[in-house]
Amino acid sequence: MIRPNVSKMLVFRKTISRIPMKFSLPLVFTAPVIVVVIVLSAIAYLEANSAVNDLMAQNLVQIQDHIEERLHDLLNLPGRIQRVNANLIRQDQLNRQHLRSWRTTLFEQAQAFRGLSSITWGSADGRSVGIARHPSKNGFEFTIKDEETGPDLFEYYTDNHGRMNKVPTETLPYDPRTRPWYQAAILADKSTWTEPYAKVHKDGAAVTLALGYAQPFRDSNGRLLGVMNAELTLNDITHFLENLSIGRTGKAFLLDQKGRLIATSSGVPLTDTRNYPVVASASVDRQIARAAAFLEKEFDYYKAIDGRYQLRLKINRKPYLLMVSPSAHETGLTWLIATLVPESDFLSSIKAGRYRNVKIGVVAVSATLLFGIVLAVIALLPMLDLIAYFNKVGRGQLDHEIKLEYSTEFVDLSKKINAVTADLRDRMRLRQSLALAQEVQQNLLPSGTPDIKGLDLAGHATYCDETGGDYYDFLKVAGHPETTATIVVGDVVGHGVAAAMLMATARGILLSRCRTPGSLAELLAHLNNQLVDDTGEDRFMTMLLMSVDAERREMRWASAGHDAPLVYDPATDRFQTLSGSDLSLGLKKKSPYEERVFSDVRSGQIYLASTDGLWEAFNASGEMFGKDRVRNLIRSCADLTAVEICDRINAELSHFLGDTNPDDDLTFVIVKVL
Repeated sequence: MIRPNVSKMLVFRKTISRIPMKFSLPLVFTAPVIVVVIVLSAIAYLEANSAVNDLMAQNLVQIQDHIEERLHDLLNLPGRIQRVNANLIRQDQLNRQHLRSWRTTLFEQAQAFRGLSSITWGSADGRSVGIARHPSKNGFEFTIKDEETGPDLFEYYTDNHGRMNKVPTETLPYDPRTRPWYQAAILADKSTWTEPYAKVHKDGAAVTLALGYAQPFRDSNGRLLGVMNAELTLNDITHFLENLSIGRTGKAFLLDQKGRLIATSSGVPLTDTRNYPVVASASVDRQIARAAAFLEKEFDYYKAIDGRYQLRLKINRKPYLLMVSPSAHETGLTWLIATLVPESDFLSSIKAGRYRNVKIGVVAVSATLLFGIVLAVIALLPMLDLIAYFNKVGRGQLDHEIKLEYSTEFVDLSKKINAVTADLRDRMRLRQSLALAQEVQQNLLPSGTPDIKGLDLAGHATYCDETGGDYYDFLKVAGHPETTATIVVGDVVGHGVAAAMLMATARGILLSRCRTPGSLAELLAHLNNQLVDDTGEDRFMTMLLMSVDAERREMRWASAGHDAPLVYDPATDRFQTLSGSDLSLGLKKKSPYEERVFSDVRSGQIYLASTDGLWEAFNASGEMFGKDRVRNLIRSCADLTAVEICDRINAELSHFLGDTNPDDDLTFVIVKVL
């Protein structure tokens, strides 16, 4: 016996089967369009306010993320220049006794770090040297106070080619030790930011807001040598904010945690009549002032703003959306990013979009009704062709093309489908190419370690992308004794395919040069001269060459911007402090390099040559692995073999990172003296 529901389904199917497709297909095409138009119109009407909120929030979040990214790019510059100059001072490439010799280096740094407004050194004995961007001319100001100038500071104009006037443009009494940046660094006894301050230019240029990042330098006995200050102005941030599109009439502004204005998109003054930074609630921009006063009322004090907040307020009885969030930089500087937008900026676009959608819906329904019958006639054949084509694609046959020559729409659809298929083919080839590139790069790394009497060697490399810019190898240099292990560790700035290509180029040049006798310094000099012509300003690499001879009891090394080897002696339970590094590879042709010697090689000692990806790895909490953790780790496993030490380091680093993926390549080599 047939159940009633089954009987009704059979009747329905028989009825449908009697309706010609020239009638059913137009109905099928038209009915969904009508339903969709009605439903979407109703949803758009009922959810208009929610759409406004989401659109405004998403827009403001993107703007704030964009601003924060630009801030971090700017605030990273002082720390980078401090690290560079710290190495140069330690290597005596910046001679503290002859400050005039700094001019060329400071000029090159000012051109390379264009976000900085000045770089200044103040010695503990009151001497000073620096370079600053000229506030109105296209050039620089070189300043010097030394034995020749006496108690005065001499300023010399320098053009963009480094040519300096012989006569100073101005002389004035000056003592760097009285400057706020010098005193701030001494008080903090570490790298620190100064308070924002107004920069008043003597030639009538506009007052700008600036702040410095100062670092004290001490010798090995803790005696103060001087302070290096890297200053930046906030004009770049102000111009960046002014060019942002924030609704139709919205504004963005930055505050420090004391409520002072750092930058705005409205171009209002950031300093008062006394050239002090303006408190935001007292700004001449009334909208910014009202928003800042509202924040002070909501949070009592600005440091209480510890996350992203979306707030509503009224200014002149007009509703506004205010979004504020802190931007904390790793150097300890925290600013607040605020965006203020009238809700009407977005409501008007929503209303216009609603009317536009209604019109589009009416046009779509009319067009569907008009062309439904035509589509019913031509729909069957292209559907069959599509099914056959996608069956082939599903089987992996991507070399075929489809041609639906039934109407212009289907011709256009054919082109798009073929384009998608071609893109899929390209993606497949790209994936295969990346896999091949990864395999090739892995093959460039040593497949094993050389067997050298008295030495136990091991190395490791891990890339954060498919390919990377780190490199290590065990070199066989012509003329070096057979009892010597020569190790190279390199680090190209950045990672990915571009870094891998530069690494492979450097490897080829280095291996070719190793066929000719020469010192480690000569190898670096040759490699640098070859790379300079093939690298741009933003592409360079650091490298450490190290040779260990257990029989002769000596270790030699040469460094191009790379950390010196880490040496641990279990017999004394001490780490040897080695220093000395020359300019990174690919930056300057004919740059000199020096080979240094450590003549206290003993049995049991452990040597670590590594890229900074080891100790600069950060976990999910923002904590850095650090060199102290590396030293303690080597100390704890000093009795293990080189391979076991490598495995222990990798295991500890993996445990430290947890689920966090490293954002830099990791490469290191262990040498243990037997």
